[in-house]
Amino acid sequence: MTQGEVREMVWTALAQNRAAIYPNPPHGHHPNFVGATRAAERLMGLKLWQLATVVLAGPDQVLKPLREAALKSGKIVIMPHPDKAGKYLSLEGLRPDQLKRVREIAQLARPAELGSTAIDLVLTGSVAVDEQRGWIGKGYGFPYQDLHVAAPWATLAHTLMIFDDLPCELERKVDLIATPHQIIGV
Repeated sequence: MTQGEVREMVWTALAQNRAAIYPNPPHGHHPNFVGATRAAERLMGLKLWQLATVVLAGPDQVLKPLREAALKSGKIVIMPHPDKAGKYLSLEGLRPDQLKRVREIAQLARPAELGSTAIDLVLTGSVAVDEQRGWIGKGYGFPYQDLHVAAPWATLAHTLMIFDDLPCELERKVDLIATPHQIIGV
């Protein structure tokens, strides 16, 4: 199978099983899913989350509860610029209620240099993962293929997104996968 075929299979399974939530359909996204809030709560219960002070978080809807919780707890959140690939924004000092739409972040946040910022945790959406923490994303956008951050990488996944072994080449490995029912990794 190709990465594209795996993506289509997962997106279709989520849609057919009514496991995908806004934005729908899940195709073309790191999908948001039923149980994502529970998966986020599992991740937030980990020492890895609690000790992180600077979090690099993708813009996906599925990660919104994590971004909001990070801001509420005083963590610094860095996000990719919604319109400028390879550019980043610091949400430091912003309130979660100011971040209703990702597009508005560019007007409210200030530029951040990723190379001069010590990142403690990277949060990314996913399309498919496996038990060995292999990861496939939506195929474009954040995280960029050449993005190398020496911090633990974490993602959220629905059971329908998890394979024993991904049947294609991985895009990358992650350190932790949080699901509504379990933690895989760290």
